[in-house]
This record gives sequence, C-alpha cells and structure tokens, in this order.
Amino acid sequence: MLKLLKELNSEKFDIVCAGRKYYSVKIIDCKLNFLVVETKQDNKMLVNIDSISTITPAKDFAYGTIVKNIRL
Repeated sequence: MLKLLKELNSEKFDIVCAGRKYYSVKIIDCKLNFLVVETKQDNKMLVNIDSISTITPAKDFAYGTIVKNIRL
C-alpha cells in the first residue's frame, strides 16, 4: 500500500471514507488492515483500508480548495 502511495509523489493526501472526508492528512504507516494517519493538529488516528473509497494527493488552498468544506 505504501509503495503505491509513493507513486503519487505527495506528502499530504485527501482521503474519502464511507461518508467522511479527511483533507491534508499525512500517511505515516500501513499495518494489518489500517492506515495510521496524522491530521493537522498532530493527532494520529487509524483508518480502515476497506472503508476507503479514494486517496488523492492533497490540493493546495491557492488552487481552489474551498476552506468551508474542510472538516477534520
């Protein structure tokens, strides 16, 4: 999984899970069936890989990401 994410050439990612969106998170590790991610507040959390629908490189605020849509 981490090998595939390195091909995206990004340090921060946007993750869409079942009904939840995580913007600009850093993926630290992949263990068993979970990703260990770090949010902007330096909090770490586990995300189940089976619940993830998309992982994309994070967008910069200067290029049109709407601030009011960001929820962490």
